[in-house]
Amino acid sequence: MNNKNIISSFNIKGFDVINYIYAKDCIIYYVSKNYAKKFNIDFDGNIILEVKIKFEFFKYLSPSSYPTFKEISNIIPKNIDNHIYPNGNICYAPPYRPIYEKWKFVDFVNAVDSMINNYFSKEYIGIGFLTELEHGQKGLKQYNNLIAKNNKKICIK
Repeated sequence: MNNKNIISSFNIKGFDVINYIYAKDCIIYYVSKNYAKKFNIDFDGNIILEVKIKFEFFKYLSPSSYPTFKEISNIIPKNIDNHIYPNGNICYAPPYRPIYEKWKFVDFVNAVDSMINNYFSKEYIGIGFLTELEHGQKGLKQYNNLIAKNNKKICIK
């Protein structure tokens, strides 16, 4: 995957690439998207993300190589109920879901975009549209149950 494809993956979901930097072991992108347009109400919905994509991500997919998406505009409160850790990193999927479903980079962007949309839906409309899982072992059990309902054989620990 080249830089053009990565930028295209952001653009597909409506993100504008502000800048990108090549670092020692990764590429760091700064992207933005104004979510206020979708809701047709007046609020500050201009989210800015710092996205780190490790070079190893392009070689193999493992939880340690997943891209990190950090909300740096400080609009969404940093707490687990909003799926944002105290450091700003966004929780967007159970650890092995991207491997199991053979995600490409655009799938990671889609998951983060869906999570942010869901936050604004809950905040400004009062109801979210995603099936949210708990975090930790409880969330992994919930994910395994969802997989089992679809007659898939997988156990995630």
